[in-house]
Amino acid sequence: MKQGRFISELSRQVDTPVATIRYYERLGLLDPPERTQSQYRVYSKEAEERLLFIQQAKKFGLSLEEIKQILELSTKSIAPCKQVKKMLKKHLDDVDRKIQEMLEFRQELTSRYMQLDDLLSDSSTAPASAVCSGKICGFIEGFIEQETDGKAQ
Repeated sequence: MKQGRFISELSRQVDTPVATIRYYERLGLLDPPERTQSQYRVYSKEAEERLLFIQQAKKFGLSLEEIKQILELSTKSIAPCKQVKKMLKKHLDDVDRKIQEMLEFRQELTSRYMQLDDLLSDSSTAPASAVCSGKICGFIEGFIEQETDGKAQ
């Protein structure tokens, strides 16, 4: 008689694909499960708890490698909270940097849009040849020339 859950049952219980559970085993995030006589995997309650922990840690933005480090510390009876704090701070700093980059990109994109909108504001006339001339789009190609000139100086 089996003690625990087959992989398909565990998959449904924790809403994680079977392939993901097997992948976590290969990475060492989950201990190898017990096997039935016919070699079916049988997972313990601890495996379910660990999968739930992994899911929650991923929601914190932690990578599988970081989660593995946390699990290894815990296995050695070392409280991983200080390490988690460092990891979360790094992720928070990364998010702040990405937000700043996106805000700068939005400002640049808005500026370029406004330039094009000014040049093409009168829809009753054909676009100015200076704007639309070029091999593909003179407006975009004009920025290539500006960047090339800036690098040459």
